[in-house]
Amino acid sequence: MSYHKEFNFEAPFAIIKKRIDEHALILEGDALKFDLLSDIPRKQGMDPKGEIFDTISMIPFCQLKERKFKVHDAGEKILSIQVRKHTKIATENLLQLLPQEQISFEKEIAYNYSCEEYEDIIRSIVEKEIGNGEGANFVIPRKGEATISNMSLEKVLGIYKNLLENEMGSYWKFVFFNGEKYFIGATPERHITVQGGQVKMNPISGTFRKKTNDISRIEFKKDFLEFLTNQKEINELFMVVDEELKMMARFCEQGGMIVGPLLKEMSKLIHTEYLLVGKSTHDIIKLLRDSMYAATVTGSPVENACNIIHKYENESRSYYASAIALIGRDAKGNDVLDSPITIRTVEIDPDGSLLLRVGATLVRDSTPSEEVKETVAKIGGMQENIENPPQTPPRSVLSHFMGDDEVQIVLQQRNQYLSKFWFFNQEDYQIFSNYKITIIDNEDDFCLMMQHMINRMGATTQVIRFSSYNLNNDDSDLVIIGPGPGNPNDFANPKMKINLDLTQQLLQNKSPFLSVCLGQQILCKALGIEVIKKAQPFQGTQEKIDYFGQLERVGFYNTFVGKYHQTLEGVEISMDPDNQEIHALRAKQFIGLQFHAESILTQNGYDILKDALQWLKPH
Repeated sequence: MSYHKEFNFEAPFAIIKKRIDEHALILEGDALKFDLLSDIPRKQGMDPKGEIFDTISMIPFCQLKERKFKVHDAGEKILSIQVRKHTKIATENLLQLLPQEQISFEKEIAYNYSCEEYEDIIRSIVEKEIGNGEGANFVIPRKGEATISNMSLEKVLGIYKNLLENEMGSYWKFVFFNGEKYFIGATPERHITVQGGQVKMNPISGTFRKKTNDISRIEFKKDFLEFLTNQKEINELFMVVDEELKMMARFCEQGGMIVGPLLKEMSKLIHTEYLLVGKSTHDIIKLLRDSMYAATVTGSPVENACNIIHKYENESRSYYASAIALIGRDAKGNDVLDSPITIRTVEIDPDGSLLLRVGATLVRDSTPSEEVKETVAKIGGMQENIENPPQTPPRSVLSHFMGDDEVQIVLQQRNQYLSKFWFFNQEDYQIFSNYKITIIDNEDDFCLMMQHMINRMGATTQVIRFSSYNLNNDDSDLVIIGPGPGNPNDFANPKMKINLDLTQQLLQNKSPFLSVCLGQQILCKALGIEVIKKAQPFQGTQEKIDYFGQLERVGFYNTFVGKYHQTLEGVEISMDPDNQEIHALRAKQFIGLQFHAESILTQNGYDILKDALQWLKPH
């Protein structure tokens, strides 16, 4: 074959075609395996050729153990190629090098769950997990296995050629071979990139399935506008944006901003997404570790989503829903990281055994049959690109509508009632200088978004895990009892008991404190207020409320809520007048918020949080 003359694809190699690049990148080198991200070799200094690539690595899902999260671990290693040679090649020239192959499977793809079994899992997660306060959304994939007939290197390169020719809109289209296993993917989603200290993340959620038959522009526009205004799809995206803002708040101490919403068209699907941009001084390996893994492939909050994944999946995810990481240096010698999510990716062994996984984001109002259809559409797209690629390249349908007024208006209306704070570079205001605040982490990184907001106000903050906090050793001016998953009535859970004891101690000491979401529910318990399970979870919901006489649009992530029955002396109560569910509590010593002021869903969250701290600050 012609490619043998220029490239040795029998040895470890990777080929990458990025969406924004007219050229593909061919990397050749030596295969290595590592246990830790910090083991990946790094180089320093400038190169006379300009940008240089040092390693490319497939990272297993079990690498979450570096974050101490619960995960099935089958002993997978980080698979790296230490680059000795990299070549940029025009995509059209690469296509001429790659073979045209007829690909077929020996048998139909076999799935670990039938459609009916997958529907049962979805119902269980919605009812038992989301419905009991364990999180806002979760992703549980279906696994498919098959065997490629007459397996060879040419078959692998032929599959990749099919992707290059027939899949559009992918962030990366890649093939990776470490000498033992092939990975081929057309992933739509950037996980994280770092260049010149600028960090970018691309949360994607919301899926519009294109119809296979030709339809009129009028019919397409009608269907597409229905998708863009579907509240479930909108909320699904907002939830993953909130979750990735938690990550950005962890390592972009200099602030950041949101761009979007944006549309990403692929061959069979159209996704909605946002772009998150921030500045960071952290090392790229720390950034990669702290961002494992996106809510779009795990759920939120991520830590507890990993617990749910471990509960419902009885095996390792292998390299699905993790990341592939290209590490190098720019022309100035600065570290560069580009890392997509490993979805729409297949693993292939040299004997032709093929493994793929696809998932759907499950939320409180998921319809099991629709979520199954989404996985079928994703699987169908992957299978068609492997076995039966179309004779003509896919055409863009969105190109006819990008300038359409109605489409643009509907997209921008999504931002109308969102938090102003997160859409612009956040300036520093020294409102609370010399004010020290401790935030209790109850297993939800919303506390990091709160910390980021408060830091912008000039206060000094520290975040401490609930299990490590000792009030007697804390000299802070204010304690914030943060949000977290779980049932606040379950005092067999140590987290609930610790938070109740802390709240009672703060009340007894007459120390000022702010309680948020789970913290608010615990405050209700301490005040003798009944805490009930809501008839319908408010996970990722924006509501208009009367906040102590002020109409506000705020974001809720709760399944439990305090129920108003009696007046409490010295305590103001903001509640729903129809069902008496408590939105907020306020007294001289404390404020409780059932909603999340720090969320993208709370329009004036910065001011609400600022005013709460001002209320509690000693004068």
